[in-house]
Amino acid sequence: MIGGTFVVSQTGRASGLEWAHIVAGFATIYLIFGLLLMSVRHGQIRLQASVALALGLLEAIPGMPRLHAAVSPVLFASLAWAAIALPSGQETARAKNRWIFLLPALVLLPILYGVGYRHKTSGFLSHIGAALLVAGLLLGFCMVMNERHPANTKLRRACNITIAAVLFQLVFGTVVFIVRLLEIDGGLLLAYARTAHITGGGLVLAASTELAVQYRLKAAHMPNDTVKWRSDSTGGDV
Repeated sequence: MIGGTFVVSQTGRASGLEWAHIVAGFATIYLIFGLLLMSVRHGQIRLQASVALALGLLEAIPGMPRLHAAVSPVLFASLAWAAIALPSGQETARAKNRWIFLLPALVLLPILYGVGYRHKTSGFLSHIGAALLVAGLLLGFCMVMNERHPANTKLRRACNITIAAVLFQLVFGTVVFIVRLLEIDGGLLLAYARTAHITGGGLVLAASTELAVQYRLKAAHMPNDTVKWRSDSTGGDV
């Protein structure tokens, strides 16, 4: 992701890095094949590995730069999803609250508008409007979760990672905007800032996916937690 974004930001002046990006892409596909083989023994990552393989092959289609740029952060998020997959015995506990995956789905909106903006098929206002809307939603949701569930370490960690990823994305997006607004010849500064901002979209998508998984796990165990709290507060079983 970083190499490909930097190549685009350098407008073709980094041919060596472009070849490294291509080699890394094919190596990633082979590693995903290995992940799919691992899923034979670890069923909890079978769906994630299958999705990652489909996305990896889709991204490898030549001559479609917009599709390549749009699929890249989704592939990264699917691999992050596989990395945080829960043990098989807990899969049934996550059958509820699927609506929470609307969060990472919404993150795709500014990513797609950003891809369209870079390829001159959509406007800047659409991208920044969607980005600010989704950023505000994620930050607000994470703050509420941190306040309501201070004892849930995994959920709080997912919230904090998401907050950090969103702020990272906003900071470098602002740097790119200012450099272009003032018509500064940014050179490497602009290339680095664009690379960080575009790559940050994948980080936000992956972080919001982990947040959704941890929220579902928390929600699945909430009835038990509630019973335990009521039992402790009344001094007996409920």
